[in-house]
Amino acid sequence: MPVTTEPSSRSLADWLCYLENQHHSAIDLGLERVEKVAKQGGLCHVNATVITVAGTNGKGSSCALLEQILLSQGFRVGVYSSPHIIDYRERVRINGNSPEAEVFCRSFAAIEQLRGDTSLSYFEFGTLAAVWLLAQSQLDYLILEVGLGGRLDATNIVEPDVSVVTTVAMDHIDWLGDDLAQIGREKAGIFRPKGKVVIGDEDIVSSVLQCSESLNCQQLAAGREYHVVKSANSWSYQGETLCYQELPYPLLPLSNAATVLAVLEQLGLNIDPLLIQQAISEWRLAGRLQTILQQPLIVADVAHNPQSATYLASQLPKLAQGRKVFALCAMLSDKDIAASVAPLLSLVERWYISGLEGARGDDGTSLAACLAPPIKQQRFTSLTEAYQSARRSLDEHSMLIVFGSFFTVAEVLEFSSAPT
Repeated sequence: MPVTTEPSSRSLADWLCYLENQHHSAIDLGLERVEKVAKQGGLCHVNATVITVAGTNGKGSSCALLEQILLSQGFRVGVYSSPHIIDYRERVRINGNSPEAEVFCRSFAAIEQLRGDTSLSYFEFGTLAAVWLLAQSQLDYLILEVGLGGRLDATNIVEPDVSVVTTVAMDHIDWLGDDLAQIGREKAGIFRPKGKVVIGDEDIVSSVLQCSESLNCQQLAAGREYHVVKSANSWSYQGETLCYQELPYPLLPLSNAATVLAVLEQLGLNIDPLLIQQAISEWRLAGRLQTILQQPLIVADVAHNPQSATYLASQLPKLAQGRKVFALCAMLSDKDIAASVAPLLSLVERWYISGLEGARGDDGTSLAACLAPPIKQQRFTSLTEAYQSARRSLDEHSMLIVFGSFFTVAEVLEFSSAPT
């Protein structure tokens, strides 16, 4: 179906408001509607090598490292990820850069024409628009980060060349269920018969491995087909056909770095070890252990579930370097709040908490209940007040960690430069 993309009078903000209000539900899992529109636009098969990445945690950071390595080889690389932190345009990168707002507007207009009377959720509409945009970009590689689950996620309409599951843990139970095996099967829904698969967690729930086996996938799984060997100052990756030694320890999770090397192995790429070392050393992603301010030290992390909070807790002593740790936290009500703050309770001296707005936001009551005396806490009516109070309390002997949600980090990043 031919699609015209004449300039629209709608701005990007207008389009995003439209997307938010044109479907009955913000989250509406299922592929029937989105696949119908994708087939209309020929978007199920993209003229690029497609890597689709699912998992409870580690998707965004894995995508970023893979992107960085592929770009270093001169490849044309596109990435679609979500959610964004501040600017919607963060969701798409082409050769490391986000497109201009006008480009997004054209892609939204294209999907609006393609969909006809088919209703699409915010995420479905945005995903189709991103794929349409990226399909026009003459890419060598397209990296797709799954939004929620995998099997019924809108990204699953695009046929992958390599399917990745980073980790599986309890999260999004309202949509994926409260059974870890079922969640694993949902994540593994991006696998294809005889397709290439990477599984990044040595302790992955068995249902993921069973899905891979039942589909006769070409599998590279951590602790099985590839191994990580750690030493005091470096680590090594040992795969079936690829080996990298004396790699530096990264700021972000080591298992995700190894997952990316397994993806390179599945792609048949053998890249200069020095470039791999450099990429891992420089590996950063907004909102992941991101330093907002050096003096006093303020770090933001989007940890929002028990697994990601456990990793954050493991890194805090290295970040603090003897400083007292204060925490600013606000979470969504559909998260396991108690289990998410538990790993940090022994590390944090004082908590600054508030609620988050919106239908899914916790007003701070559930969070406060998890921080009973003798834990020191101060509760505020807004994140702004909480941040300003926390910052006034900081000195050279203390640091602040901001975490709990993408929304928390986004709001703090937006006003962190404001005077206290």
